[in-house]
Amino acid sequence: MHDAWLPRLTDLARDPQPEVRAALGRALGRLSLDDRQGVGLRPDGLPDIDWTEIPGGEFIFQQGERCHLDPFRIACYPVTHAQFQAFLDAADGYGEDYWWVGLDRPDRIPEQPRWDLPNHPREKVSWHEAMAFCAWLGFRLERDVRLPTEWEWERAARGTEGRVYPWGEAYRPGFANISKTRDEAGPHNLGQTSAVGIYPQSGSPEGVLDLSGNVLEWCLNEYARPHRIQHEGSESRVLRGGFWSLLQDRARAESRDRSTPGSRGSGIGFRVVCSSPIC
Repeated sequence: MHDAWLPRLTDLARDPQPEVRAALGRALGRLSLDDRQGVGLRPDGLPDIDWTEIPGGEFIFQQGERCHLDPFRIACYPVTHAQFQAFLDAADGYGEDYWWVGLDRPDRIPEQPRWDLPNHPREKVSWHEAMAFCAWLGFRLERDVRLPTEWEWERAARGTEGRVYPWGEAYRPGFANISKTRDEAGPHNLGQTSAVGIYPQSGSPEGVLDLSGNVLEWCLNEYARPHRIQHEGSESRVLRGGFWSLLQDRARAESRDRSTPGSRGSGIGFRVVCSSPIC
């Protein structure tokens, strides 16, 4: 069953309808059979991050501003439930004070996610919790693991030429887990998160997935003063990418959302970057 079902998560020729691929993802998740790279855990119990290399250089940011970034690596998928749960369960994980140093009055009681399937993105995660996860994982991997700045996030999503969506200039029905039954956006509406990576046709120029829809993703910087990336403070932080109940306009790669660092919601998750040369 595993060998027959797993390839169908990304087989658009056989299963073009996202509803079918999403149902297969839920079934594989419930049975703990989704062992794709970047979705679950390594043999040592740490999150198995599938790093994608983003070359350094100039790119178009927002409405035509030209910016420069050094090379970095970004996770191909948002952090999954299984990966965040490893942080919650680790003896040196969520309960360890060290990962929370510098954060402003974090709520350290985790909230139960709305969907706990191991291959779905973890949602109901605050910015504080995402920061603590990065500190823990970076220590365990001996690498600089952190949230992306929104420049890094947008470069990964839009390429160098400033695409409107990760896959191109126009929204295409069936390319992202958003609410598409309103505003004549298309016929599909899953009404919940989906297993990561089941929209392979929507990858960014470097092949990063789920950058449009599924869950909004925390970025490192403040919303009103984007160049502020310090840990302390209660100012709203940037969220990017749209989520499962938003329309296509909010899932554009340049769209900016925000929330306070303690906010949690069934549409809020995160992914990680690594700026070290090797991860």
